[in-house]
Amino acid sequence: MTTKGVRQGDTGGDEGDGGLVQRTLEGDHGAFESLVRRYERLVFHIAGGFLRDRRDVDEVAQDAFMRAFEALPRFRQEAPFGPWISQITTRLCYDRLRARQRQHQDVAWDELSPAEQNAARGLAKGGRIDESAANRDLAERALGSLPAKDRQVLVSVEVLGYSAAEAAQMLGCSALAVRIRLSRARRAMREAAERLLDGVAQRK
Repeated sequence: MTTKGVRQGDTGGDEGDGGLVQRTLEGDHGAFESLVRRYERLVFHIAGGFLRDRRDVDEVAQDAFMRAFEALPRFRQEAPFGPWISQITTRLCYDRLRARQRQHQDVAWDELSPAEQNAARGLAKGGRIDESAANRDLAERALGSLPAKDRQVLVSVEVLGYSAAEAAQMLGCSALAVRIRLSRARRAMREAAERLLDGVAQRK
């Protein structure tokens, strides 16, 4: 999939990000509201990719813009605002995922919905996760024990459609680290799916 139409935000006018930032620092709060309108779709898209609960998504989006506003004096006005607010949003998602990380428990095949069972068969064959609810639910179960950053990388690349370089910028790490974490997360997904299928085969 592609999210290029989402990444840049709706420009909503000809004034650049730097001009809106400068006017905000001069006390024009309406200028910051323009930045929010320009990038709120991007922020909600990122948060919605990582978090399942709508309340969590809303809270992260609000926190992201609040933190951006508070940190605005340190923002380099010649830099693009989009990658900066994306990184803030991603870090907040990471904090929330880490706080809620569950102790890993293997899932029984009978606990999966038919759609999740089909997703598991595909993943066991080396398939990738996607935006479908079944794939996302299975990923949530299978990756429960992995570090939150591994889960973030998987969602960034396979669900949100970012490249390794773009995911690295969002996560504040190197592209190599993204590729390593992505490989580790994909392997964990495949192994979890294989364990489920093995359990079914043994009962037959």
